[in-house]
Order: sequence, then C-alpha cells, then structure tokens
Amino acid sequence: MSNENSGSRDSSEQGVEERRKYSRHQFIERVYISRKDGTREPATSFEISAGGMSVATTAKLKIGEEVALSPVSGERVMATVRRSQGTMFGLEFLGASDELRAKILEHCEKLPLFRSMANI
Repeated sequence: MSNENSGSRDSSEQGVEERRKYSRHQFIERVYISRKDGTREPATSFEISAGGMSVATTAKLKIGEEVALSPVSGERVMATVRRSQGTMFGLEFLGASDELRAKILEHCEKLPLFRSMANI
C-alpha cells in the first residue's frame, strides 16, 4: 500500500491515521479563528499538516462550519471544522494554494511528528 507518509508511521498509528494524506507534526502556536459573523477567537494549535491543523479553543465551533485561520505559515487560510472533542477541533484547509501547502510542508520537515497529546 503506497502512502506519502508510510515511512514515518509506526504500527500504533493504524486505522484512521492510514487515511491521512499528509503526516501530522507537533506545532504549538497562537492562531486566530475568524468566523463568518466577523468574530475573532483565539486558539492554540497543537499539530499541523499540509491538509489542516488541530486547535484548542473555547470558541463553540460546529462540525461543518467554515472559518478562517491566521496565521498559517504567515497567511490566512479558510478551513472547515471536521472533528470536535470538547475544546479541541480538527480543521481541514479549504482551497489552500500549492504555494501555501509547499510552505507548510517545508516547515513540517523541521518539526517533530505528532504522536499524541501525551507527547506535547
């Protein structure tokens, strides 16, 4: 089974992880979530990939909600809320340019792989 990231995975990352297109990397930074109603909420990212990021925030986000995240590699990017668990959310980037994805991938090369919240 060919996967871009298969060489960077261990056997404990099976199941859901196998479906991921990009490897996730530990990335702890302050980001801001802008909503369609104009409100701007602070969040803390804890992992990033070229396809999205996970954040912790007290904002009440809904699955399927579209938001803007900034800064992501110095830019603002649209994202959809895909997962929610308490105050932690998984966000998938929408319409990210090839240039932005390349910047994120380059940045990820310098970051440790994300294994679990226990390792942060």
